[in-house]
Amino acid sequence: MKKDLGNDNISKLLLELSIPAILSMLVAALYNIVDRIFVGNTNPLGLTAIGITMPFQIVQMAFVLLIGVGSATLISIKYGENKKKSAEDILLNALILIVIAELIVTVICIAFIDPIFSLLGVSESVYDLAKQYIIIILLGGVPGLTGYCLNNAVRSMGFSKHSMFFVLFSSILNIILDGFFILVLGWGVKGAAIATVISQIFVTIFVIDFFIRNKDVPIKLNLNRAKLKLETIKEIFLIGLPNFYMQIFGTVFNIILNRFIIAYGGDYQLASVTIITSVSMVFTMVIYGISQGAQPIIGYNYGAKKQERCLETLTKTLASVTVFSMFFLFLIELFPHFLVKFFTEDVQLLNITSNNIRIFLFAIPFVGIHSVGTTYFQTTKRPKISSILYILKYGAILIPLLYIIPRFAGINGVYISNALSELISGTVALILIILDIRKIKKQLGRKIQSSEV
Repeated sequence: MKKDLGNDNISKLLLELSIPAILSMLVAALYNIVDRIFVGNTNPLGLTAIGITMPFQIVQMAFVLLIGVGSATLISIKYGENKKKSAEDILLNALILIVIAELIVTVICIAFIDPIFSLLGVSESVYDLAKQYIIIILLGGVPGLTGYCLNNAVRSMGFSKHSMFFVLFSSILNIILDGFFILVLGWGVKGAAIATVISQIFVTIFVIDFFIRNKDVPIKLNLNRAKLKLETIKEIFLIGLPNFYMQIFGTVFNIILNRFIIAYGGDYQLASVTIITSVSMVFTMVIYGISQGAQPIIGYNYGAKKQERCLETLTKTLASVTVFSMFFLFLIELFPHFLVKFFTEDVQLLNITSNNIRIFLFAIPFVGIHSVGTTYFQTTKRPKISSILYILKYGAILIPLLYIIPRFAGINGVYISNALSELISGTVALILIILDIRKIKKQLGRKIQSSEV
């Protein structure tokens, strides 16, 4: 059923749009875990092959986010402005752009695969496995990732259940195909890659069918009007750049962090961080899901110039994220062993991780605030602010801290640096949100006064 983003109760809308977003992200994460379980149980080197070729997939997904989030944000705004033709032009341009972008990525990566492998440090023992896997993934970029890109637009118009179904179907199909190709046919990493591409293609089929044939969809995909518009491309890229930065900088951040952990702590500490990120991923996906649920409401009402509804959505999203993340922090600080035991029974690793997780994730409430802030400013067409917040979070603060604090505090200093980085970047986001809320309230106050006169 189509939702009235401009008039329905905001608390109800936020709940209805957030839950499907959360579920789809959790299931997508689960299929990635299952994918690795299947491969790891048949050939441990297969895990190395998948892991070491991850930068290829990160670049693919960077363009999915750049074009997908940028176009979806603009579509929700144009939808609120009741400019449906403009929204359809944006949707069509997004389709053309993602096909071109993924085609370029595929051609360049395959053409220069050996130099890239050398740069990534791919050893002879995993070279063939890595090449088998990543070439299939790259060839599946255009037919598979097109749907994931445009699925952002499905969610941006309030059709979160449809968006969730597409991802759930793909994830479940991927798990089934993994079992068949890897365990039954014995195809190993090649089977995992084929399963991934086939399942992603179904998302593309569903999404394109949704925009062409679904009668409830206000924005249609009109393939007869296929024409790139320079101004539209610039807008999509400008709005989507913060997510592009997030994908790239986030990867660089993880590489740098891992190097400091190895330097100050060694393999057990690195295993500890792997557990911590697995625990935090479940909870941060809830935070990101709530932010995603707020995006279409804010975007639509921003376009419709309903500032009071934008403000209400922002404050309720911020409150929801803060309450949930405080509950998560409570669990971490009081029951760290309980959370870590799901991943290991090794006493030494259990004790190390229980200590580390309390430090590393101490600022988790500020992760939620940062997420809401970046989503809000991006959705209200201020991507530069979102970009600054991402840069603060993924390097501008953390990297200097990593070169200072561990020298005095050792391995704990690495974890303290991460917590301080989250705390500072989240605080900056909160200050910017508060300033914007005050600005909007002043504007609304002037409107009321002028209407009374």
